[in-house]
Amino acid sequence: MLKQVLKRLGTAMALVALGLVSLIYFMKSSKPDVPANASHKHATSEDHKECAAKIAGKELPPLSLRNTDNTAISVMALSQEQSVIVIRYLGYGCSHCIEQLLALQKLSPALKEKHIRVIAFSDDTPEQNQTVMTKYNFDPTLFTLASDPAKASAYSLGAVYPEADGTTTELHVSMVVQRGRVKFAHFDSKPMMDVQSLLAQASGIVQL
Repeated sequence: MLKQVLKRLGTAMALVALGLVSLIYFMKSSKPDVPANASHKHATSEDHKECAAKIAGKELPPLSLRNTDNTAISVMALSQEQSVIVIRYLGYGCSHCIEQLLALQKLSPALKEKHIRVIAFSDDTPEQNQTVMTKYNFDPTLFTLASDPAKASAYSLGAVYPEADGTTTELHVSMVVQRGRVKFAHFDSKPMMDVQSLLAQASGIVQL
């Protein structure tokens, strides 16, 4: 009798152990793929400067952006003819992001005089972007609110980053692009509100 009880207990323990092993395997396999350099935690301003340094002075990474009419936007092509301020923001639901765009809007006379264009993108839809353009009366000759489907462009810039612990970091980006190269780049956990500095960077001509 005792042998039967011990045998059943041993079987039950083996099944429990097998279940735990299976659960651990499932949890590991269900985690998203993490880049090899995932030790970078984006925790401080110094971390963000490292992100910016990776693209500053280099050719603009590929961006897949859609206009409010769902046509493609080529920042690379636009930057051959004028300075382009590129903003990556977290969508209409981010009030601080809208504050940054409105601060840039106040510089419209200077943007027009210096032939500078602003391309601000998020993963909002073209329809949502058109609503924002209309609501805040953005001048379409100076401002474009662009859609970044599946955050492909944000990933290309390194602004969306899967961390080793399974979380995802999303950063705001402010850049100046001239002749296809990133003259200035700023990454942070909050929007860059010093828009006068952005204007100053965009006003100068990059030496290639």
